[in-house]
This record gives sequence, C-alpha cells and structure tokens, in this order.
Amino acid sequence: MPRAIAVIAAALLAAPLFAAAAPATPSADDIIARNLEARGGAQRLKAISVLKRRGRIVIPGANLELTLTEWKTRGGAYRTDVTLQGLTAIQAYDGHEAWQVDPFEGRKDPARMSADEAKEFQLDADFEGPFVDYRAKGHAVEYLGLEDIDGTPAHKLRVRLKWGDEATYWIDPDTWMVIRELDRRTVRGAEQLVETDYGEYEQVAGVYVPMSEEQGTKDSDPARRQKAVFEAAEANVPVPPALFSFPPPKPQPVAAVHP
Repeated sequence: MPRAIAVIAAALLAAPLFAAAAPATPSADDIIARNLEARGGAQRLKAISVLKRRGRIVIPGANLELTLTEWKTRGGAYRTDVTLQGLTAIQAYDGHEAWQVDPFEGRKDPARMSADEAKEFQLDADFEGPFVDYRAKGHAVEYLGLEDIDGTPAHKLRVRLKWGDEATYWIDPDTWMVIRELDRRTVRGAEQLVETDYGEYEQVAGVYVPMSEEQGTKDSDPARRQKAVFEAAEANVPVPPALFSFPPPKPQPVAAVHP
C-alpha cells in the first residue's frame, strides 16, 4: 500500500477513537463562569447593591411559623429579623462586627457577638458567593468532581476561606445553580458542619436568587430541618446604614433635682 494511502487509512481508523474520547474535565473556573452566566451575568449581579427578601421560617415539630426579613448589601452588611408573637430577634453584621437581640432567650438588649460568630455573616453577606472572584477575595477554590445529590450528579467546589473555614458547594450541571452548601466552621474551638439546600430560584432585577433554603447540621434528619420560604424579594431598596450598626446606648432618665 502506498505510504500516503496508509497514512489516510490510519487517520480514518483513528477518527472514531477521537470522537468517542471522554470530554475534558471542567476546571473550577469553568464551572464558576457557567454559574455566573446562568444566574444573570456579572454585569446584572454587580448592578444590585441591596437585596431584601421577606418570608417565613417553618420549624418542624413545633407547629410554628415565624416571619423573616433579610437584608444584605454589597458593602458587606447583613441583617435578619425574625418575629413571633410581637417579639423580634435580630442578627446583624455591619461589615466589621456582628451583634444580636434575642428576646426569645430573655435578652432584649443588643449584644455583640464573637469574632468566630461574625465569620458566618461575612459569608452570608457575599452577594455572588465566595467562589466568584475568589482570588481577589483571598480565598482558594478546588474542583472535586461530580457527586450525587438526591439523584443529581452535581459539580462539587470546595472553597478554603481566607479566615480558615471552608464552604463546599454543589452546582447542578443542568441549571448551573447552587443546590447545596456545606459550611465547616470553628466557633469557640468547636467544629460545626451546617448544610443548606437551595431551591425555587426566581429572578430579581434580572438575577436568579433562591427563594427556599432548608438548613440543618450535616446528616441530620431532613424532616427536622428548619426551612425558610421567601415570598418576595426586592433589589436596590433604600436601607439606612444604621440598620446594620450596633445600636447606641439608650439615654438614661435624668433624675429630678429639687432645691
């Protein structure tokens, strides 16, 4: 057989092998880019400076529903108000320190939270999620392949946060939305594993945000997890900075002076 024909024949025989080759493994940056695009794109996301969601919290086994309002700002501030029977619990973070009011535990005055507790709010206040622009934020991201999440083979990304904790995300390869998050935190020397499932994504100002969040400790009974159901969401609503700041002390009554 002439050499030229032999070369062509070899190429034709090899072609099916190349066609059947497995697709290249995506990189973490590829998956992050697809997630960002699916959510609405970087430009629309960056156009949102404030996100407000309102809804309710369902607590299984307690037959209770609490009203919930959440705010977050691009400046890194975050706050939730949870109300039941006229009492409102507050957790807030102004970008530097966290504080809370917990009347359900008999604490009606605001109290500052520890630096360990504040790290949770740093994560919650991140609009895009820590994996977007992770290098600029000082985090590190690792792609861990596909993992089955309730029948969905989801892409798994682990984020090593700059303050030492970890957050792992599972991203649906069909919708490219985050469907699960696992936060590994250290609070007062003890490790905590908190798992959150996301769903019911809706568009707000052209950006998809989750409208349901189901949360509990890792491997806890799903039927006993706390669920937040958001019924409305708004972007770029006016919010006074004082909403997130530790409240100033209440003025003390001045005792009357009698001559």
